[in-house]
This record gives sequence, C-alpha cells and structure tokens, in this order.
Amino acid sequence: MPSSQRAAFLALVLQQMHSPYRWNAKGTRDATTGQRVFDCSGLVTWTLHQVGGPDWRATHNTDRLWAACAPVDFAALLPGDLVLYHRAGAPADAEHVMVHVGGGVVVGASGGGRATLTLADAAAHDARVKALPHLGYRPDLMGFRRLPFAS
Repeated sequence: MPSSQRAAFLALVLQQMHSPYRWNAKGTRDATTGQRVFDCSGLVTWTLHQVGGPDWRATHNTDRLWAACAPVDFAALLPGDLVLYHRAGAPADAEHVMVHVGGGVVVGASGGGRATLTLADAAAHDARVKALPHLGYRPDLMGFRRLPFAS
C-alpha cells in the first residue's frame, strides 16, 4: 500500500500535467503566464518538497537523484518510484528522470533539453509534463530508484 506521502507526491505530479518544460526549471512560475515550469529533475524535487520531503531543488539533478535514492528492482516498482535514463553512450551517467505512475506508464517533464529555454521553445518541441505509455519509451533505460518518503 503506498504511503500517504507517496500518494500525495504522485497526485501532485499528476496535477502538473501539461506544465511547460524549461531546462533547469524547478517549479518556479513564469513571469508572463504564471504557469509553473519544470525540467525533469525539477518536477521531482519540487513535488517532493511540496509534500514535506527534503528541499533538494538547489542540490539535486538527475545524476544526484540516481546516487541519493535507494535502488529498486523492477519487480518491486511502485507508483511514485523514479525511472531513470542514461546519457547516450554513457550508461553510468543519468540524464533523464520520470515518475512511474503504474502499469508501466511514466510521467515527467520531457521533450526539450538545453534547447528549451523559453515557453516558445517548449511549445515548438512539445516539451511539457506529459505521460508516456511505457517505461522503455527511450532505449536508454538505466534503472529505478525510490524517494525517501517518510510516511
């Protein structure tokens, strides 16, 4: 049974659906539109902090999430666990993170990378918080991690 903090984390991640992606954004509001903007690790760290977890926004990117969170086997994967992907040609270098929501579906801020610095860039690249139908939507699946939920 998912913990109450895990359930709140997952619900809040899902509430951010369609929020724009901006490289290096950690949930701040865009000055023009008022929308929250995220990159992949920013969505995870902002949401974790909102539900009472540690404030990792300034210190944790995707590599740091890989290193700091507990490993999880595929068979033990729960909704709210992290799915990480490595940099092309560098299987030990975490580059992208998504949140498993169940049934192999992942949700996260995706689609832009460093080329996505403005809302116009995000629109042009379909870069936003979105759902993808399976864990292996990218060929560079690295593994799974569990956030330090307290309850």
